[in-house]
Amino acid sequence: MPRFHSRDHFFKYVTKDAAKLIINDHKLRWSCPLDFNDPFDHQFAFIDEGRIEVFTGLLTHRIQEYVWDRNDIQFNVTDDPFGFGQILTRLKQMKNLIPREEFLRNTEAILPQMIDSGRRATANFNEETRLFVLQTRVMCLAEENDNLLMWAHYSASHTGAVFKLKAIDDLDVPFLVARKVRYSREYPVLVTEEEWINHLLYVNRIMNIGERHIDLFCTKGIDWSYEKEWRISINSEDYPLREAIYFREPPEVFGAIYLGCHMPQEDKEQIMELANQSLPNMEIWQAKQGKRTYNIEFEQVR
Repeated sequence: MPRFHSRDHFFKYVTKDAAKLIINDHKLRWSCPLDFNDPFDHQFAFIDEGRIEVFTGLLTHRIQEYVWDRNDIQFNVTDDPFGFGQILTRLKQMKNLIPREEFLRNTEAILPQMIDSGRRATANFNEETRLFVLQTRVMCLAEENDNLLMWAHYSASHTGAVFKLKAIDDLDVPFLVARKVRYSREYPVLVTEEEWINHLLYVNRIMNIGERHIDLFCTKGIDWSYEKEWRISINSEDYPLREAIYFREPPEVFGAIYLGCHMPQEDKEQIMELANQSLPNMEIWQAKQGKRTYNIEFEQVR
């Protein structure tokens, strides 16, 4: 598996019950994005139905420009299953025989159908994207193991734990392809209107839609930047819609576990016993509140 970064480990914040299951089964949870605690996650900007009429007007204007005014534009006819690029190419070749005014009159006559088709296409695209998200599973990781807010939010008010997960090349583990999350005030733009126009007119086809979906999965609101998050995403039509899935990882990837400073003693003892049986080589550390500053200190207990 190729590496997407140079890190040798990541951290995973979990509750105490999840920590016990992970130690016992060596399985990590991959969640559907629709179940994230941030409802703004996995959102993107695209042409909405309210702009279809404006977009259709831009599309008509661009056809005129490309056919009658610009000699540097060529329509791609090699990737054209519907023959639209060939129609535009033929129109360009015959532009001296076809008055622009006639083209505009014909376009105006079919404008309602174009708008209706645009609305249906946009609705279909949005539905396909929603289904794609339903069939996507994401594992969220962190750069740090001592973030006070992360401990509070994801480790149940410091009663849970944090795992150190090692990105080991020889084991071909998924952590090798984790991608750093980008934080933004705006939704990522999957396709700009200009790009979509050029795609529809077979001038410059969009071929990297998969890479653009990665931007969608790895962009969050700026308020979440304290998390310093990394993500791994996978997609399959075989996954049950919205249900979480679990994958087993080799024991070697579990480098350490850090027990929360408010974890009950009974749970600490259970985790220690489980670790002795299932992950004997994993380090165990106890988190403690800093004595003078707002920080977490760790003391190794195994």
